[in-house]
Order: sequence, then structure tokens, then C-alpha cells
Amino acid sequence: MKKILVLFAVVAVSCASTKSIGTDKYYHAAAGAATEVVGEKLKLPPTASSFAIGFAKEVYDYIDYGKFDVKDLLATWVGGIIVRYIIKNKNEKENNKSDR
Repeated sequence: MKKILVLFAVVAVSCASTKSIGTDKYYHAAAGAATEVVGEKLKLPPTASSFAIGFAKEVYDYIDYGKFDVKDLLATWVGGIIVRYIIKNKNEKENNKSDR
């Protein structure tokens, strides 16, 4: 589990320096990841919290300066999806250990 998180962090940091995607999308992915951890603790449906926070942010941007960026919403949601997948695998491994 720690190896996956370290690999995710290394890839995210190294890719953030490239201009092809832009650092803003990595910030959105990190926000989605953090929100998903909270959503999992609150027993919300999978990826609901990261999608909701991404949607709310883009609605705010639309109201504030007139642009709803679907790519930002997707980046936030993808961050949540990745973390939810990691959490699911971690929980399955813990359940398999306790079944022994």
C-alpha cells in the first residue's frame, strides 16, 4: 500500500512539472483525492464526494468568471477514483488477513 502511494506521489509530482496537462489539473486531482478520503470516512457512495466537490468548484468558477471547465471537474473526479481504488484494495487485503 505504501509503495502504491509513494509511486502515485512521485508520478504526480514529476508530471506536474510538464506543461502538457498543467499544474492546475494536479491540484484538482489532489483535492479530489483528499475529499474522497473524507467521503470514505463518512460512508458516502464511492466517488460521490470528489465529484460533488469538483462540480461545486466549477459552478463557483462559472458564477465567478463565466467558465465551467469540464476538464477540471474530470481531474477532480479522477483523483477521487484513484484514491477510492486504493482504499478498496487496502480494505480487501485487511479483510483477507482477518479471514485467515
